Amino acid sequence: MHRLTTHQQIVALFADAGLTRNEALAYLALLESPEEEGLTGYEVAARSGIPRSAVYAVMRKLETARACFSTGESPARYRATAPATLVGDMRDHAVGQLDKLASELDRFPKRSFPEPIWTYASYDDVIARTDAMIRRAERSVYLSLWAREAAALAPALAEVADRKLHRVVFSTDRLGTPPPGFSVWSDELTSDAEKATWSHKILAIVDRREAVIGGAEPDADNHAVHTRNPSLVDVATNHVILDITLLAQRTGRDCSDDVSPMMRPHLL
Repeated sequence: MHRLTTHQQIVALFADAGLTRNEALAYLALLESPEEEGLTGYEVAARSGIPRSAVYAVMRKLETARACFSTGESPARYRATAPATLVGDMRDHAVGQLDKLASELDRFPKRSFPEPIWTYASYDDVIARTDAMIRRAERSVYLSLWAREAAALAPALAEVADRKLHRVVFSTDRLGTPPPGFSVWSDELTSDAEKATWSHKILAIVDRREAVIGGAEPDADNHAVHTRNPSLVDVATNHVILDITLLAQRTGRDCSDDVSPMMRPHLL
């Protein structure tokens, strides 16, 4: 059962990469073959389940894709290209095609496009989207969250620890382990009894370019959004600035070094 499941997963991944189901099955048959001299088309069909009437067309396509190569004649025998070589070739081809596509699209007249707003309901999706966004950070990461969500995002926060980023986190409760490199603002003045009734929310802003905004509850429909809309990104950033500013006033701590870089130039 595990072998079948693994095959199904690999075939599905090959389909995402551009190979047909039969091409993927033929490649796996070659890859698993113990015969050093390779397999004939008839043997590939027998081991993969591909109809014999279709197998030679499949093998020609695999050769064209450099997924296999043939030796001999009458009958030809096919051997699989090493997986690392195949994946490398496919990656290079995909990148080359995307570069060509980008170049061609760049020729079109420029106009502004509305930024989409993506909604995420499940907790895992909210965390995964925030995690991916943090890992892309190039200039700054601003967060407002709870300790539970900070712990869930710890691998992503650790990944950007050595980058030259402006990093600020506002936490609604005490962080168990402060994320490395962040200036931490923890609101520990509100009673635990009151906080126990609060729903967890998350604000994450990366590079003043994109943001995740919304709920962060494991058992709720969170209605969190991921957006690059400049107005919404500004709203999220300003909310974090306000949280930090109010906490600074209550504690007497100077927040200017953290808050000033978060503000738009015209607000300074």
